[in-house]
Amino acid sequence: MSDIEGANRGLAGRPALWIGVVIAIALVVGYLYRPEGLRSEEELRSSFRTTPDGVAALARGIERLGRPVGQRITPLVEADPVRGTVALLEPPLFPSPREVRALLDRVREGGTLIYAPPHRFDETGRPRTTPLMDSLGVTLRPRLGREWLSDTPLAQPRWYEHPLTAGLPPSLPPVHGVRVRGESDPDSSRVDGVERLLAAEGPQGGLWTAAAELSLGEGRVVVFSEARALANERVANDPLAVLAVRAALAYTPPADTVFFDEFHQGIRGKRTRAEILRDFFLASPGGRTLLHLVAVCFLILACAGVRFGAPTPAVAPPDLERRSPLEQVSALGDLYRKAGASNTAALLLLARLARIARHPPPRTIAEAHSLLRRLDAGEGTDTPLARARKGLQAHPPDLAEIAAGVDQHVAARG
Repeated sequence: MSDIEGANRGLAGRPALWIGVVIAIALVVGYLYRPEGLRSEEELRSSFRTTPDGVAALARGIERLGRPVGQRITPLVEADPVRGTVALLEPPLFPSPREVRALLDRVREGGTLIYAPPHRFDETGRPRTTPLMDSLGVTLRPRLGREWLSDTPLAQPRWYEHPLTAGLPPSLPPVHGVRVRGESDPDSSRVDGVERLLAAEGPQGGLWTAAAELSLGEGRVVVFSEARALANERVANDPLAVLAVRAALAYTPPADTVFFDEFHQGIRGKRTRAEILRDFFLASPGGRTLLHLVAVCFLILACAGVRFGAPTPAVAPPDLERRSPLEQVSALGDLYRKAGASNTAALLLLARLARIARHPPPRTIAEAHSLLRRLDAGEGTDTPLARARKGLQAHPPDLAEIAAGVDQHVAARG
């Protein structure tokens, strides 16, 4: 047998093993190249994300300091009631007017909202206002001139006296600022009161708010001009993150929960690793390419491991005549001679005679001669077994003569 034939036979004999190997390799590649937050070009202030843009560290810090933390993956209306402290940080999806009403009703009843508005500007640099920003009277600082090309930070940030800001070190300069209606004119306010916590000067002058506390009914809204300070990459070094943690701890009862709004971050539910792999194989170009390669491997394994019918037809073709028993024995004899196994073939032919005569089958040529002499004793020299004995004495043994003698002897006795 050649090396190629041996390899093919080994492959065909273990298709299940190779199928398992292909599946294992595909799963490993899919896991290594699964989508990750670091490869997303969009920033999401999600508590699920441990990447630099996420806020998982902020959520875990609040939880370690004694307040339960949860994620809300349902809308603010026609779902679970709004409860606890809600953190809504630069949401890419804006709450609808009905959701804003439900959220602010919760605040008026004694709840707390930690809010950082999304940064959306039109082509002229004017900020876009969302329904929630409009309801709170919050507007973003416009982007002017070179600020489209680089984030120019505000200058000289300073804290205002408040229990939440006590003892905080100097803040890092924020990039974005907001104005809250009612800061200078209480009569124009859309909330019950506004207290600045952090402010800084803009490039063109003027004071812009970086953090503020808005009173609304029995509750309050803590507004941040940007959530970058609360993200994982800066949460350990920015005092604004300490301010957010203090607000969550101070305004959330110990038995209540701080809920991070993940629904408006575009997250509709927690995805398992199986769902992530499924999306990789079915929803990404690289995954679909790998899936096609796996399918081709399965096809190769199927072709190598499955027999396509019997090697010879079960019924002789109608255009060919069947061989006679003598022709069949002659053909077999030729095969045995070519293989150098004529003695073995002769012993196999005489084993049938031994079984009929209730003798042990011969294992050597000498035992075969002894068997024929015993069965042919006293019957002359022109008997079927005598002819079989003559064929056995030939070199190599005459298989056709042996087979004919055995058949004639068995037919005569039967």
